Amino acid sequence: MADEGRSRVDKFNGHNFSLWKMHMEDYLYQKDIYTPLSKKLNKPSSMTDVEWDFLDRKALGIIWMCLASSVLFNFSKEKTKK
Repeated sequence: MADEGRSRVDKFNGHNFSLWKMHMEDYLYQKDIYTPLSKKLNKPSSMTDVEWDFLDRKALGIIWMCLASSVLFNFSKEKTKK
């Protein structure tokens, strides 16, 4: 998962979802953008709706970049991480 001191996640191609999910979660934690994905956490009261929406979209974008084209096609119309 390390690449020249940087973390990365191999693209999910439809196989070995459990391993990809584990790497994806770790990567999002490292980037401090895991909060929108947690089912237990809601938008922090200190964060505006605009900030929350931006964080949500940022998480979605990172997830999209970690999906193979054949998989991403199925989610291309999504606008939030949900």
